[in-house]
Amino acid sequence: MDRRLLIYGSVFVALVAIVAFFIGVITAASFNMPAIVKAEEAEITNTQISGRLSFAPIVEMASPAVVSIEGKRTVVYESPWSGFFDDPFFRKFFGEIPRREYKRDVNWLGSGFIIEFNGRDYILTNNHVVRQAEELTIRLSDDREFSGDEVELIGTDPSTDLAVIGLKVKDDLPDIEPGNVEDLKVGDWVVAIGNPFGLFGTVTVGVVSAKGRRGGINIYENFIQTDAAINPGNSGGPLLNAEGRVVGVNSVIIPGRTGGNLGIGFAIPIDMAMDVLETLVKEGKIVRGYLGVYLDDLSKEIKESLKFKYNRGVYIIEVEKGSPADKAGLLDGDIVLEIDGDKVDDVDHLRYLIASKKPGRKIRVAIWRNGDERNINIVLGERPLISSSLGLRGEVEWLGMSLIPSDSEEAGRYWDKGSSGVFVNKVKRDSPAGRAGIPENSMIVGIQKENKSIGISNIDDLARAKDDFNPPLIIRLRVVGGRLKTLVIEE
Repeated sequence: MDRRLLIYGSVFVALVAIVAFFIGVITAASFNMPAIVKAEEAEITNTQISGRLSFAPIVEMASPAVVSIEGKRTVVYESPWSGFFDDPFFRKFFGEIPRREYKRDVNWLGSGFIIEFNGRDYILTNNHVVRQAEELTIRLSDDREFSGDEVELIGTDPSTDLAVIGLKVKDDLPDIEPGNVEDLKVGDWVVAIGNPFGLFGTVTVGVVSAKGRRGGINIYENFIQTDAAINPGNSGGPLLNAEGRVVGVNSVIIPGRTGGNLGIGFAIPIDMAMDVLETLVKEGKIVRGYLGVYLDDLSKEIKESLKFKYNRGVYIIEVEKGSPADKAGLLDGDIVLEIDGDKVDDVDHLRYLIASKKPGRKIRVAIWRNGDERNINIVLGERPLISSSLGLRGEVEWLGMSLIPSDSEEAGRYWDKGSSGVFVNKVKRDSPAGRAGIPENSMIVGIQKENKSIGISNIDDLARAKDDFNPPLIIRLRVVGGRLKTLVIEE
């Protein structure tokens, strides 16, 4: 009997233990208590998250296609004393004193990247990286170098600050795939690769700070703003999205006092860059739509005077005679509201919308005229190389001087990019300017007469002012070497 009780008791205890075990498992599951398997899964998940936060795969994929671009040119300049002997007093006693020219080589570095189009590899970069170069040297990430006849400048577009280069090589080159700018959101991660201060292959990381920025830097703008560090030498390098595809061409920064990065950089969207590349490769030149109007942003005074109710639009100051706008019936004083359904924010936005369309295309322009809204269909023309409606003019003849823009190729032989003023290309000796001793290759920066004075920043400033400033007048100019000088034109 005792033995039987012992056996029954042992079985009972075992059953209780088994039931307690299953109750414990069920209770643990109901409270979501972690098990050993869960801990292992968490460890794997953390590793994956850590991997996604590393930008190394993006850099490894894209950096072989990033190139270094070295530009070189010879600058011709005169002695700082040469202007001293142009004074009429010295010329009266000593006659014409021969001028002595000096030469020096100027080198600079920029960036670029290789991208494929129609089965061929091209290098995209900024126009300001190659614009003044007489010789270009391209260095790849594997230390291969190309120069001289191996480098072909396919074309440039100063209006967007883009340039396209071809390399005469038989081997396939590493390239970067273009990304979708439309999918890029403010706050997305981006990676910039370039050669700041000559440090090849430098990688910086940031986010998209804004899209659609326009700041009067180029004629046509639609910048991506980023806080990824972009410094001198980064120009022309790629801005990559989180998938390693290029979404922009690094172009401009707002510099600090030392010229370094403040966390405000701008990149040209890759879709705009690819449009320019395609046009340069296929057409050999840039072809853009042309409307033919002088424009101004809407001021508060204009809105109040016209009782204009919208917070958008662009005011037409003047319609050029014979232009597509004139033929279609646009009038001075009209306000442009939309282009093909795209609302127009300001002058820069309208220019960009028109320039992005091909000549011959019919567009629908929504305008406001005398309190009424209407739609006008316009067939775009081809924008002239020099268009006054875009604030650009060519050569100006004035007082015996042949004056050209400061960013022209000829001016670039003597002056750095971005120099303000109007370049004095030629001076007729037997002319008011010649008799006053205005030196060739100088830069006019201001005009003064009696009680009025005007600064001259570009050829348009001078074209508008020259009819109001007749001799006697004072010419303020900067001679080669940088020294400021003032001369009086008497007649």
